[in-house]
Amino acid sequence: GQEGPSYFPRTHLISTGRGKIELIPVNEIGYLKAEQKYVTAGWQGREILVDEPLKSLESEFSALFLRIHRNALVAKDYITGLEKTPDGDYRILVKDMEAGLTVSRRHLHEVRKFVKGLSG
Repeated sequence: GQEGPSYFPRTHLISTGRGKIELIPVNEIGYLKAEQKYVTAGWQGREILVDEPLKSLESEFSALFLRIHRNALVAKDYITGLEKTPDGDYRILVKDMEAGLTVSRRHLHEVRKFVKGLSG
């Protein structure tokens, strides 16, 4: 939606894992993944818990992240490709991430359109 010029998304998320508070730069997060009650941010090859629901992160940072699954958002700047797995699923490839993340059928069309658009 169109928020006025006074609206700027935050530049950092806060993680309060292991008794310490850590600031995670949003523009360095490769993906956000929800599992049970927690959201994990993939950042610099690590996974860090973030204490916020995926839904609110998605609406705040919709300019930066693409929804690929009901439980996952991927940073648009870190997408390196889309591949079909041997069992017919699709995985989005993310910079600095070994395995890639599963794309749900529901989001495949949007994801494919976005990845095609990357080639200009």
